[in-house]
Amino acid sequence: MKFKGQPRSNNQYVTHRVLLALAFVVASVGLQAQTAISVTQDTGWHAWQTPSGSVIQDLQADQQTGQTTDDFVGDATHAGFQQQAGTIGGTDSIMFRARFDTIAAADKWGNGGNFGIGMDLDGNGTIDLITMYAEGSGNVNGRSRSITFGTPGAGANNSPSTTSWTFPTQTAINLTLNTTYDLKAATDFAGFNGTQDAWMTIAVSFADLQNAIRNYAAGSFSTYTLTYSSQISFIGFSSQQANALNQDLYGAGVGGTTSSSSFASLGAMTAPLDSFGNPPPIPEPATYVQMGVFLFATGLMAYRKRKAAKLARG
Repeated sequence: MKFKGQPRSNNQYVTHRVLLALAFVVASVGLQAQTAISVTQDTGWHAWQTPSGSVIQDLQADQQTGQTTDDFVGDATHAGFQQQAGTIGGTDSIMFRARFDTIAAADKWGNGGNFGIGMDLDGNGTIDLITMYAEGSGNVNGRSRSITFGTPGAGANNSPSTTSWTFPTQTAINLTLNTTYDLKAATDFAGFNGTQDAWMTIAVSFADLQNAIRNYAAGSFSTYTLTYSSQISFIGFSSQQANALNQDLYGAGVGGTTSSSSFASLGAMTAPLDSFGNPPPIPEPATYVQMGVFLFATGLMAYRKRKAAKLARG
């Protein structure tokens, strides 16, 4: 029994420090989670990265059907696909934005185009859920814009040629201009392929995405909880049809939309990213040394404690 005023043991000090460190990490994430974000902002974005830590890039003019408004572009300096998270109107949300080769007009994306994001939720390289953004036709100011979710089919779903999906019965999520949708000219670069680029941004709430994962994802995700630290790998693509991948697969190059090679080998699948778009941190060499010293010290204390107890017993 520990009496008030009795000095703490070394083990208690170690435990206390570990708990303080964990509390600091949790508090830091909580502070990030309260940051207000907007689909119109140009700062705070994190570029999609490969598992090796490099920015995913996309070739110019590799879109398969001719519409440059549906052609992803991006290089190591001017990233083409970006992500961040925070609150929109007080609601926890994730935002994605993609750089397209040409802008036709503000808040207009092509003529009834489709823009998809595939998600690998369990890190096995297969697509578990499709998030599909669709835009109606007609006058720009009167167009409908919405998100629906697709359930991958019975195929391998680990490459363009083996991935298919259907849309379960659901109510589409309507997007609102300047709140959950935005399209504008990119001003951070003169333009790929000699034309002014466009930034298209969409936002989806944690609640809507979590509901979709639990109800529409292929696999056992009925109790999945989405948090700011949840790690998901993504692919991005554009398409003329809502149930196909036939225009541009971000990061894959010409012919990527029909390839039988895996998304990972094509360079189209991101590293596991948290909701902010950050990959898992890679410990510095010094961290490994510190961890080794800590484990050695902990083991030595445990050994000495056992030895002392053995001597006490005679």
